[in-house]
Amino acid sequence: MAKALREGQAYAGRRADAAVLNFTLPREAAELLRMYAGGKKLGELVSRLIFAHHERLQERQRVREQMVLVLKDEGE
Repeated sequence: MAKALREGQAYAGRRADAAVLNFTLPREAAELLRMYAGGKKLGELVSRLIFAHHERLQERQRVREQMVLVLKDEGE
């Protein structure tokens, strides 16, 4: 029987900074994921997508803050 890992404990043979996640996604998304990054590269592709999404959100926030400053200056 499999035993549960303690919080922060890594799986045997895995990097200490790697996390194992189990999640469900639509079949079409899974097919695309396998098409773009088959085999052991799935995690790498998902990681890159997450980091790219995070960067876009940060840039969007930065632009919004700039727009507020510009609009505030124009109103004065």
